[in-house]
Amino acid sequence: MNRRGSRVNDRSLLLDTSFLLPVIGFETSNTVMRAFEKLSLYTLYYSDLSLLEASWKVVKVVKGSEEEVARIAEGIRAIRKTMNHVSIDDDSFKLAVKMYKLGHRDMMDNLLYSMAVTRELKLLTVDMELLEFVEEHSLPRKHIITPSEIEQS
Repeated sequence: MNRRGSRVNDRSLLLDTSFLLPVIGFETSNTVMRAFEKLSLYTLYYSDLSLLEASWKVVKVVKGSEEEVARIAEGIRAIRKTMNHVSIDDDSFKLAVKMYKLGHRDMMDNLLYSMAVTRELKLLTVDMELLEFVEEHSLPRKHIITPSEIEQS
């Protein structure tokens, strides 16, 4: 139960960047692609932070042709049209900073996890370092789900 007395929504996922890449036309690991097939069973959320992080990854591999750029833009439109947007709020920022002070130096991950916590979502991630950090520091594990857990559901 959360502080408002409700449970984490088990059917609502905040997608980590790895799960947005296929939508904009980039394959990722087999683990991500297998889990991606089950996402239609969930209500999906995205953050502009993940779109920013995806753009950093994409510019390293695209040649910049008009077709490539148009395909990526189409993927971003699809994300915005079919998924729910989540933004950073005060509580998310405070928790992310707390995580940073505890030693987890990836603020993107800290912010995504924190947004999942404050919105009562689950962050779908392949980031085992983040998961281990959350468990090691007794942060709520119920706000993270891995692809293997998706496959079992």
